[in-house]
Amino acid sequence: MDESTKSRLKAEILRTLKELVAIPGVSGFEHRVVAYLKDAFAPLADRVEIDSFGNLYAYKSGGRPGPTFMVAAHSDEVGFIVRAIEEKGFIRFDRLGGAPENMLLGQRVLVNGRHKGVIGVKSGHLQRLDEGGAKPTKLYDMFIELGAKNAADVAAMDIKVGDPITFDYQLTEYSGTDRFFTKALDDRWGVAILLQLMREVQGRQFDGTLVAACTVQEEVGLRGATVAAFKVNPDYAIAVDTMPAGDTPDVRTAIDHPVYVGRGPVFTLATGTGTTVNPGVKAMLYEAAEAAGVPYQPALMLLKGNTDASAMQLAREGIPVGNIGLPRRFSHSSAETADQNDGLYALLVLMKMVENMGQAREKLKFI
Repeated sequence: MDESTKSRLKAEILRTLKELVAIPGVSGFEHRVVAYLKDAFAPLADRVEIDSFGNLYAYKSGGRPGPTFMVAAHSDEVGFIVRAIEEKGFIRFDRLGGAPENMLLGQRVLVNGRHKGVIGVKSGHLQRLDEGGAKPTKLYDMFIELGAKNAADVAAMDIKVGDPITFDYQLTEYSGTDRFFTKALDDRWGVAILLQLMREVQGRQFDGTLVAACTVQEEVGLRGATVAAFKVNPDYAIAVDTMPAGDTPDVRTAIDHPVYVGRGPVFTLATGTGTTVNPGVKAMLYEAAEAAGVPYQPALMLLKGNTDASAMQLAREGIPVGNIGLPRRFSHSSAETADQNDGLYALLVLMKMVENMGQAREKLKFI
């Protein structure tokens, strides 16, 4: 593939990603994201379906008989939910997904996707001697400032207990590099790659049916993927998701987690909480990467973490699954950092996998 085509693909993925991360969609409140995706997939797919749970399915026939291959990415992002409204107009909140407490103080947020606020920070002038950063502030001691004078002001904003809260940050490119940072990279980046995959298969023939599945509620228990895999019942499936990189100074990279930003997609072979990649799918991933001429990183993620693949593999009689991880730093924060080239390489692997779908059934035989 020539450099101009690679540049075009990176630019198109980044443009889609900028639009996607700007849409608030914490787990259980993905409606606006799904509405965007419905319009985006419609001209690219033979049909688009949305189930009662909120999962979106875009089906594309290759024009020849063959297997059903589902590629999934989740449309939700980590965020928060209104737990209580104080008489002075401050919001108490809880988590939806795993945003770490030590990343929250002073962060800008959006309540209901439109009301700007900030997670309050106790002034250093008022902190006791045993405070001042020595003991991290717990979530239940945090609050959100909305500029309201009292609870009546909050009520006038139509904010209620149970309303969603997201980070209020957009995608920003680092200077002079292909790297960028944003909130909701996990996993709108995967969704943007699914959209680009559907664009790239237009007019091409392949064996079988490709299903791009944008799942909901991944961050709170892989719930959408559980429903989606049962509905589609594919012959095999791939979860495209972000995953932690281990290449920052606070990690013993070579010992603890040898995953690097900018060195290609990660083929996660096992997670400690649920997935062992099917040998046939692993072989197809490796072969696709080598045929596409792109770098890749085999890795394990045994301490923490999971992907939709863990839920998909247990559907019905069992589904062969694999993982494509997109390396990112500063997980579940408002400034998740990544390299555009890793997304491009993941797309090229998926394109090769679609091209080779006719070989899948033979490779998936267990014995």
